[in-house]
Amino acid sequence: MKVIVLVGFYIFLVACASGVSTRPQQKEVSKPLTVAEKAYVSQIEADGLLMYEKDTRAAAATDLLLSKINPSDYPDFIGWVTYQNTDDFTVSFYEKYGDGFKIIADVDFGMKREPSIKLAPKRELSVTEKSMIKARLAALKIGTNSCSDQFNTVIIPSQNKDAWDVYVLAATTNPNLVQVGGHTKVTISKINSEVLEKLPLSKSCLALDKSGDNLPDGASVSAFTVSHIVTSMPVAIHPYLNLLHNISLAVISERGLWMIESGSIKVLR
Repeated sequence: MKVIVLVGFYIFLVACASGVSTRPQQKEVSKPLTVAEKAYVSQIEADGLLMYEKDTRAAAATDLLLSKINPSDYPDFIGWVTYQNTDDFTVSFYEKYGDGFKIIADVDFGMKREPSIKLAPKRELSVTEKSMIKARLAALKIGTNSCSDQFNTVIIPSQNKDAWDVYVLAATTNPNLVQVGGHTKVTISKINSEVLEKLPLSKSCLALDKSGDNLPDGASVSAFTVSHIVTSMPVAIHPYLNLLHNISLAVISERGLWMIESGSIKVLR
């Protein structure tokens, strides 16, 4: 089967149709990355991978929960958080209960076992859980936008040890769309749930179609090229999208041209 790498003219057309600048102030990478830049790239690779791991666990846990309950029985549902257990992750779902929260279910994942679900577990919420739930709710209040009517959240540790980075992700129900735009990172204090920083990760609602419906017979999409102008280098959303959709991303930013494959970021000179 013939594979087409979608760079150049096709992406130019997609970007123009989406109102995205196709001519960012790109600087040629004439020198190697600095020590600080290499550390930054390593960190966003790790963050992107952690986002992917948490988000895919949450999606699987949601499907499992919906097979066991009737959502209408939980009118005070407020969402979920994903946190590490002994060998993988646990996704817990909550509802509002008085001035606090009540656990609807725990879904435990393990490296060598199928996920298991426990409805209405008889346990107390941990301090970490409470902090993450509050961070999720605080981020959703300011992190949504007109790019979607549905948003998911992924919460990961911030570089500030006293804060969470909450990624408010614009969602789409179309499996063929790569939702590049519309995502926001909100940094929330672990101590008092105060918003410390809000960073929109794009200037548009760009979504790219990976179905290949408009391509020649036998062709398929293997990569997309996107412009990124809100920061000088790629951000964690880029390796996350690369892993989530299993499609290569070439990212054009002020610092240069980057290729992201299998969650790994390389600068192209």
